[in-house]
Amino acid sequence: MTLGDETGKRLYQTEFSNCHGYLRLVNYTPPHDVEKQQELVEGLGMHTDMSCITIVYQDSVGGLQMRSKEGKWIDITPCEDLLVVNIGDLMQAWSNERLRSSEHRVVLRKLVNRVSLAFFLLFEDEKAILAPQEIVGEGNCRRYKSFKCSEYLKFRQSNEVGKFEKIGYTVKDFAGLKAASIR
Repeated sequence: MTLGDETGKRLYQTEFSNCHGYLRLVNYTPPHDVEKQQELVEGLGMHTDMSCITIVYQDSVGGLQMRSKEGKWIDITPCEDLLVVNIGDLMQAWSNERLRSSEHRVVLRKLVNRVSLAFFLLFEDEKAILAPQEIVGEGNCRRYKSFKCSEYLKFRQSNEVGKFEKIGYTVKDFAGLKAASIR
């Protein structure tokens, strides 16, 4: 709807009909001295999600923070009846940055485990991600080169034991176009 009611309806069938997703249960275990530490303890450093969208349920412990456009960290207070919906990198590239992937992190402040449940919706692996011309807009340049969903996921995967994704890397690092853009 943000991209225009008619545009959204028309593109849904061609662009999003074969999406798939996965559900992840995430358990953050704080260090034993988390309450005594002067510095912030990150359960997961600043990152963006690789997905089109991510739907998150966080327990009452809290700790999820989003970065504002001004660069400030904002606490996302947990609420029993609410889900957090994040725009991910794939949607940012597909929408030519009309929708922005949200930078976020998890901080640990209490000596209890923090649990969240996250559902990640992704394009099919072999889909070429390229903003449709009607999304780019007449006279505007594409901000991303075309790429396959699976190629970006592989780029973000980490070989480090215990880590799933490279923290801090985004779709701009992978497929972002510089000043010499294509149309």
